[in-house]
Amino acid sequence: MSRLHRPRRSSSPASLPRSRTASPNPKLSTSPLPFDLRLPLAQSSSPSSPISGGEGLLFRKMATTRRGNRYLAGVLVTLGVFAVYHSLSAGGGPSVDGRTSGGALESYSARWKGIGWGPSKGSVGSTATGVTPVDDTSFVDLSNPVSMPQTRWVEGVAGFNYFQNLYLSNGTFLAITSDPSSLPDVEKIMSAFPDDDGHTVHPAGLDRWSVLVPGEDDLSGLGGVAVRKVGISMFFNDQKGKKSVSFLKHYFHFIGEVFLGAWRVLTTAGETQLPTRLMYRTTPDDWRDRAGLTAWFQQSVMPNTAVEESPIWEDREKSGMTFLFDKITITDRWTAHQKGLNPWRFNKMTADLPLLDAPLGWMDPLRSSMKKLVQTKGCSVYRQNPDVPVVLYINRQLTGRRLIHEDAEELSREMRKLDAEGVIEWMDVQMETKSRVEQFCLALRADVIMGVHGNGLSHALWMKPGSAVLEFMMPGGFARDYATVAELMRHDYYSIHKNEVFTQDKWLKPDGWGVGTVQGFHGTSIPLDGKWIAGLIRQIAKDKKDMVEP
Repeated sequence: MSRLHRPRRSSSPASLPRSRTASPNPKLSTSPLPFDLRLPLAQSSSPSSPISGGEGLLFRKMATTRRGNRYLAGVLVTLGVFAVYHSLSAGGGPSVDGRTSGGALESYSARWKGIGWGPSKGSVGSTATGVTPVDDTSFVDLSNPVSMPQTRWVEGVAGFNYFQNLYLSNGTFLAITSDPSSLPDVEKIMSAFPDDDGHTVHPAGLDRWSVLVPGEDDLSGLGGVAVRKVGISMFFNDQKGKKSVSFLKHYFHFIGEVFLGAWRVLTTAGETQLPTRLMYRTTPDDWRDRAGLTAWFQQSVMPNTAVEESPIWEDREKSGMTFLFDKITITDRWTAHQKGLNPWRFNKMTADLPLLDAPLGWMDPLRSSMKKLVQTKGCSVYRQNPDVPVVLYINRQLTGRRLIHEDAEELSREMRKLDAEGVIEWMDVQMETKSRVEQFCLALRADVIMGVHGNGLSHALWMKPGSAVLEFMMPGGFARDYATVAELMRHDYYSIHKNEVFTQDKWLKPDGWGVGTVQGFHGTSIPLDGKWIAGLIRQIAKDKKDMVEP
């Protein structure tokens, strides 16, 4: 435990500066009063008074004039009203059992915190919205190893793990438990700093992860006290190396991978609260995507969630304090790739997430927040006709990965025919021309989303569970990003190769590896049979006719 920095001892009382004290025989001040009422006061005719000094002179002058008498009476009335207001507001309220508490004066004395413009209700800021008050649970006594909260692994797969009572000291996560065998191996939890060799990322060393056993390991380096971090924390261990990036600069790598996986683990364990904080190890320029969608999602859909970047991480390390996270997920891309059961097949860190059996409505808390946001702007998330499914086409014809122009035109004609027949409500949208609120409102309304492989298909996360996703790809190629999203959301998924469905049994090669991209996969000449798509959509619309937005 010598590697743990011990907090410095506080200075001894003798080293602290002494406070100033008044002289035992102070002389009366002859300086003028700090304020001047500018009242026309008459001289007092009384040579003596029990009140001495400047204050007594002012009182005598006020008391010997009519205006002074009125002023004095006004002051006394004001003070009386002020005192009554405080006593009535602070006292006489109902007690726990519903009966009126003891006298107003008794309650008022117990709650009085000083003079102010209104009665004191406790410490300043303790009732502010979204602010957790500092109370007896904010700090945890670590002096007794037997009674300190022990770390528990709750749920997870390689690269996505959920812990309770996990400690952090000097930049190292500490799992303190009497049963180390109950925890996954570190190689399934966290990786070390990327070495940029392109082949291997090593498991985290003792500078990032350590397991300590009370009664066996020295815990004195923890400092005897921990700062409790309440609520749900999501920690993303991804960070750029000396010559590499963390992959977080792309919106999908955040929303559809690291965040999605952390959320899936939490909801599988029964958690439904939005996270209290998102914790990045990397720098802001490494995780913010070019389009700004990641920051928008964090600040809008999770308005009370704090976003902590590398400077906050460094501050905690430099503080020398120990922190206790009540609930925390740890997400690590390279751990998922190297130790997961399925990520190697498609080179996708999320490939094991379907193994976590979350409830059907696992995205409901996030969808609910999104719905409240768009509805505040007046955007409807419901069908225009309750019996007509909404088909949202993510039109990418202005981008570098798109359909053959003639095929795109045919698709549009065939879909408009279905719309005219009342089979579907057709929405042909170029998302880059819409505001973010409008984009997500469209996604919430949709029963079917379709489009060329690309970031826009991440909107499938916001459709009601059991919807449908059609992804257009270059024949012969495949990428599993949005297939996994659809599977997690229990959507019907169709990988479209011009005029056929590239089914799941075709995704895997005989050697177990997944089919990857082919030449032209990211090009401008992806073929599609619009008439064939129209026939498929007609069938899907019939199947989705009775779906209802929750």
